Amino acid sequence: MSMVLQPARTRSMPASIWPLVALTGLALTGPFLAPQDPNAQNLMRVMEAPGVVHILGTDHVGRDILSRVLAGAPHSLGLAMLCVALAASVGVALGLMAANSGIIARALIMRLADLMLAFPGLLLALLFAGFLGGGIWPMLIGLKLALWPQYARMAEAVATSVLREGHVEAARLAGFSERTILIRHVLPPVLRAVMPLATLGVGQAIMSISALGFLGLGLKPPTPEWGAMINELLPFLAEGFVQMAAPCMMIFVSVLALTLAGRAFAVDTMGGGND
Repeated sequence: MSMVLQPARTRSMPASIWPLVALTGLALTGPFLAPQDPNAQNLMRVMEAPGVVHILGTDHVGRDILSRVLAGAPHSLGLAMLCVALAASVGVALGLMAANSGIIARALIMRLADLMLAFPGLLLALLFAGFLGGGIWPMLIGLKLALWPQYARMAEAVATSVLREGHVEAARLAGFSERTILIRHVLPPVLRAVMPLATLGVGQAIMSISALGFLGLGLKPPTPEWGAMINELLPFLAEGFVQMAAPCMMIFVSVLALTLAGRAFAVDTMGGGND
């Protein structure tokens, strides 16, 4: 009797995920790709037009725009990813705790999440950055406090639904501990549900970090950061349109790529539920 082996079904990575992969690579390697020192000033080449030496021109103190855009990727992209990772970790942990706890603990966690959602995220980040003098840590704390409630609510809703399913009840009857049930049966669907939200959240964090940098409450100069670059180049818009457009386009392309990736993750998650 002959046996026909069927190849295992594999899922190809959606095309819209590749921009996210490229952004992650840029966040990791941006400073190494910079052709020049991003902080080196040359007052003899102030606001120089794009050319062979300076592909995107120079800024108001003669610094290479391309080098500053590339060197700013870890600050704009990397900090956004770190902020969302921290907020998602806290939110998922509290959401799982609320779903697997009693009525009082669930009510306290969810009402705290509702209270935090009542504050506009950017306003909360502005308050922390303003009161603590700006910089990286106040910015991260403010953004994390603004973002974690949405992950907590998503995790609590998904976990509550999964905990009522038959295979979870069977695991309890089989004697598995609550920790094992949460890790093996509840956490995977929660992470699948949170992934699209986290991807879109990175785009929101990029815009918030850029807004704080534009207002002078982000990273301290001369650290390259896209929002701060826009603030520095704004008075020279008439004579340096390309220089001004470079960080703006990086923010736009990054948020667009993350939006497409988030949509692809959402479609894949909904499709995965029917497998």
